[in-house]
Amino acid sequence: MNKCLLVFYSGTNNTTYITNKLKTRLENEGYEVETYRINPIKFEKLDFSQYDLVGIGHPIYGFNLPGIVHKFFKKQTFIKDQRYFIYKNSGETYGANDASSLALRRLIKRRKGNLTNEYHFIMPYNIHFRFDENLVKEMLGIDELLMDILVKEIKDNIPNVKKYKFVNRLINHPMRLTYIGGNINVLFYKVDKKRCINCGLCIQKCQMNNIYRDKRGKIKFHSRCLMCMNCTLNCPKDAIKMGLFNSWRVNKPYNFKEIEKIELKEPIITENTKGFFKCYIKTYEQIKTRHKELFGE
Repeated sequence: MNKCLLVFYSGTNNTTYITNKLKTRLENEGYEVETYRINPIKFEKLDFSQYDLVGIGHPIYGFNLPGIVHKFFKKQTFIKDQRYFIYKNSGETYGANDASSLALRRLIKRRKGNLTNEYHFIMPYNIHFRFDENLVKEMLGIDELLMDILVKEIKDNIPNVKKYKFVNRLINHPMRLTYIGGNINVLFYKVDKKRCINCGLCIQKCQMNNIYRDKRGKIKFHSRCLMCMNCTLNCPKDAIKMGLFNSWRVNKPYNFKEIEKIELKEPIITENTKGFFKCYIKTYEQIKTRHKELFGE
């Protein structure tokens, strides 16, 4: 039996959702699968040598992988010629996001690992604006097709790694400022005293232990923030103002189990879709085309 390890970082659980789906799919194909969620405060040294395959999952923050993911894997020992694959996710499929894993890919190459496959899933935003749940339902359906492709190509040893375009690689470098952007932006975080019920959920949700109560019992912030958006997304009273990006605040987590039950009456993304979501047209088409090539459906 092939052993697979899925190592992932997840802020608001979009990557967790994909990881759990992927674990089930791979197990159905006969893999023995373990998962490991990166703790951004305490890095453990993992032993990759006991696995035949290692998957690395991460969200995309500002056209980049979270800095915490890069730091974590810099401390790991990669096994020469061992198979690795990347599965990432974002709310947009612009070309600039294609190169989001550039630093990770280079790290794997330098450490002599064998990166064979890379996949980009689409998941709803937890910052900028909230997605309509009907669209999220459709996105999850497209993700299921991409999951079919991933599992098929991994199982049959079919490589699938795109060459990043020069312009997208170029954009990737300055956008690594997102590695420290949260530490700056959090200096401007505030709590609306009229809305806050002091429930402490934001303290519980913060993976960096960045949120605390002062001596007066008021919610305050340290200066170590990943901008994962757990606090703003989950606050039951929408009381947290997220600094310089407050106009991009999204509140209320997506209930994927309930969204999966939605029955769509008609397609949301069509050839006539315009504006921001126009980028999905090409993504949908590419995934459906590749799915048909592999499964003939």
